[in-house]
Formats: sequence, C-alpha cells, structure tokens
Amino acid sequence: MNSADEKAAPSGPAKVRSDDPKHALGLAQYLRTIGYDAWIEDTNGNAIDEKALQMAIKSRHEDAPSS
Repeated sequence: MNSADEKAAPSGPAKVRSDDPKHALGLAQYLRTIGYDAWIEDTNGNAIDEKALQMAIKSRHEDAPSS
C-alpha cells in the first residue's frame, strides 16, 4: 500500500455523553484508540475523573449481590 492509498486517522475532540458510566468509559477509550482526544463530561460540562469513575464502577460491582 502506498501513501496515496492510506487514509488518515480521525483526530480532534470528542465528548462522551451517557447515563451508563461503563459505556462512557468504554466509548472514551475506544475513541482514543482511533485517534480522538476524548473525555467524559457531567451534565454541567465539567470533565469527569475517569480513574475515580473506574474505581466507583469496580466498587459497585463488588458490592452487588451475587445470584
């Protein structure tokens, strides 16, 4: 494949909006892998601390009753 056949990866900002924290994290991570500068915002437009969000999801999962 020569350079004329190659397509440039997308780039630029991408905000993630979702009511599902796991979905938002996964989508933000995916968008970064394909070249976007992605972040998660709350309803007020403030950036979310993704590490804290991951810890909260993990904690909630561990606290969930097993079936």
